[in-house]
Amino acid sequence: MTDLARELQNAIAERNFPVSSHLLDHVRKADRIADVMDILENEYNSLSHHTLELRDHITNYLGMWDVYFAVQISSIDMLRLLRNDLESDPQIFMIDFARELLKKQDPRFDQFYTSVETISRGQYAVLLPDILSHRTSELEDCTIYYRRGPVPLYCTANLLRTYYGHQIIAATMNEKVFELVVSEKIFSVIAESLTAAGLDVSKMLVGIDPEEWEDIICKVSIIESSPEESKELRTLHRVYAARSEIFLESFRKQAAALDTILNAKTQLCNDILMTVASDSGHEMHLRAVKGLGDLGGTNVLEFLSNMLNASDTSIRNVAARALSTLASHSKWSSVSHKIPAASAKKSFLDISKINQILNTLIAKDMPVTMIEDTLIALVIQDSDNAADILTRLLAKPQISIRKAVIKTSRLLEREKAAPVIREALEDESDEIVTLAEEELSSRWPDEVWG
Repeated sequence: MTDLARELQNAIAERNFPVSSHLLDHVRKADRIADVMDILENEYNSLSHHTLELRDHITNYLGMWDVYFAVQISSIDMLRLLRNDLESDPQIFMIDFARELLKKQDPRFDQFYTSVETISRGQYAVLLPDILSHRTSELEDCTIYYRRGPVPLYCTANLLRTYYGHQIIAATMNEKVFELVVSEKIFSVIAESLTAAGLDVSKMLVGIDPEEWEDIICKVSIIESSPEESKELRTLHRVYAARSEIFLESFRKQAAALDTILNAKTQLCNDILMTVASDSGHEMHLRAVKGLGDLGGTNVLEFLSNMLNASDTSIRNVAARALSTLASHSKWSSVSHKIPAASAKKSFLDISKINQILNTLIAKDMPVTMIEDTLIALVIQDSDNAADILTRLLAKPQISIRKAVIKTSRLLEREKAAPVIREALEDESDEIVTLAEEELSSRWPDEVWG
């Protein structure tokens, strides 16, 4: 088993996902997970600097890319879970396990870190009804503490921990770094956005006497983490923060964020590196191109190849070196036999539940960002009926909903989106008609509609 563990380590170092999955499958079927797990745990826990390389390969094997950040469980512990069930398909086992965690609101699955659009396209779509319901209820039940007195202060910590509360504040504050305690003037701007989103802010407020304020703030502001939290999970949290911090205006924060991403050696940030590499005005532009050569997989080859056509000589040179570096990493492990990937077992989303959630959100006049997320889930999972659903929603009196319909229609193929845009062109609102005309000009530039 030592040889098998060594081969797995080699496959991870070579970023050879097919081989690592073959080896993990072999280990599991031989009921020798414990042996390999102990070897990996001893090696990775002894490292002073932890990466996410092992997590990438375990996540790939388990089909968990869509919930990579949401599952707050280390790679070793994921393997440990598989020892409980050696008969089931490991991917189905983990879907069921994640669903149970979510229903119990177990902190080992944090829905804050999931993207509705991302999981709608894959097997974790089965989690959407619970995620959408939880995001709605957590915001409605959120408590906002404020200090009583002539100069009141407001604590937004609880609000920021809710998914939609964070979205609303980010949009209101132009995605700046947020202070947890804000003045009455700043909070009035946030409260205005919450009210515009259909929330009764007065029901969320809880007054605290000045002498108790500091104790309350300390308790609310502290993000508790287990003393047993693995190095991998700490790295995971840093990488998640870095994915957004790299777009802040501060050069120091951009550099620190890129260093965090590169040091983590994860394939999950290839999208961020490509976004930064595509922006010639970003301070980390060239470093991101180089990073794609050091860490990228086959999915970035075409991107780097296209950069060889850049007008800037320095970009072409860095891209060429990145391609060379990436090619030099293309090695094969000593394992010659590969087990074919199992047939995909897609878990279908219960559309009726999503429709019910959508109707509830509209009836309660909830924030439009919630409605947009729900529409995205509907369109991606049920594109055949999506046009009819979107068209019916254009009859709603709320202009924000009708705007969300037009925005969501972009996810549909042109043929399916056409009836929605035709209907929107007849809207009584000039703003909606203008948006529909923009869609018409963008997606049907050469066609004349009668």
